[in-house]
Amino acid sequence: MTNFSKELNINLSKAQVWETLSNLGDIYRFNPGVSNSYYSSEAKKGIGAARICELQPMGKVEEVATKWNEGTSYTLQVNPIEKAPPVKNFYVTVEIYAIHPHQSRVKLTVAYDTKFGLLGKLLNNLMIEGQMKQAIQSILEGLKIHLEQGKEIPNNKTCLLYTSPSPRDVEESR
Repeated sequence: MTNFSKELNINLSKAQVWETLSNLGDIYRFNPGVSNSYYSSEAKKGIGAARICELQPMGKVEEVATKWNEGTSYTLQVNPIEKAPPVKNFYVTVEIYAIHPHQSRVKLTVAYDTKFGLLGKLLNNLMIEGQMKQAIQSILEGLKIHLEQGKEIPNNKTCLLYTSPSPRDVEESR
């Protein structure tokens, strides 16, 4: 199983960060690899809450909450719907820690297995893991810009699950 984590400080309270991250349907506002997102469940919070993410340039996944600690963390199981990378048992855990009253640390942890045996492991070593790490970093940077500056991050022509340029690059290209 491949596991990695990325972290980033955000200059807002833990409660303010949680408010945005716990609104699963709005990930398109800060994730440059998601062109659209919306709830696919009646539950908006807690275990079983689910969203659909339409990815750039193509593809779609459903993310379902399998763990939920209100105000602190949740884990989403990522289920491919169409045109997703060759991974299975794919989970993303979101955790928020208070550093100061007006500063928080967001940690995203990714865990997945590859499909296709040795070929999948080779693809993971050559490109999938690196591209996922870059995509997760882009999500964190997009979240920081969205929360601290109030800007929505425009989606781009790359898929969250493959490669996404950093929001800093997106900002510089304007």
